[in-house]
Amino acid sequence: MKHTLSCLAYNKPGVLAKVARSFAEENINIYSLTAGEVEEEDKSRMTIVVDADQDTIKGAEKRLSEIEEIIKLYDFQEGDFIAMELLLIKIKIKPENIPQILQIAELFNAQVIAVSDVSMVLTLASEENRINGMVKMLGPLGIIEMCRSGKLAVSAADEGGERIE
Repeated sequence: MKHTLSCLAYNKPGVLAKVARSFAEENINIYSLTAGEVEEEDKSRMTIVVDADQDTIKGAEKRLSEIEEIIKLYDFQEGDFIAMELLLIKIKIKPENIPQILQIAELFNAQVIAVSDVSMVLTLASEENRINGMVKMLGPLGIIEMCRSGKLAVSAADEGGERIE
C-alpha cells in the first residue's frame, strides 16, 4: 500500500541521507522524495512516497524517530492531505501536430514555457492522475524528455486540527 509521509526536520547536512537510509534498512523502495525549506529557514520538509505494509512502515518510522534532526513525522491517510506534482515535458513538434499539442495543454491547463524549431516544453502543476493523463496523451506525439518533481503534500487540517475544505 502506498504511503505519503511528511517529515519536518532541521536543515542540516546529511539529514536527507539518514532519512533515505532508514527506508533502505527496512527494505522499502522510495517512489518519490521531495525536500525543501519551509517558512523557517533552519527547517525543511520532506514528502516521501513509499509502498509498504503498515508493519514495515512502523519499523521505518521507529528508525526515523531516532534521528535527532527530525522534528515531526506524519503518515498521511487519504483525504488528510493536499498533494501536487510539477511536470516539465519536452515534446517533438511538427507543424501538423502543434494544434493537437496546444489543445492537450489547454485541456490540462498546462503552460507552454519554451518553443524551438523542433520542440515545445510544457509545464503542469497538478495532482498525480492529471499529470499521468497528460503524459499519456502526449506520448504518441513524441516525448523527448520529461521530469517530475515527485509529490509535494501539506496537511488538509488547519492548526486547530480541522480539515480545510
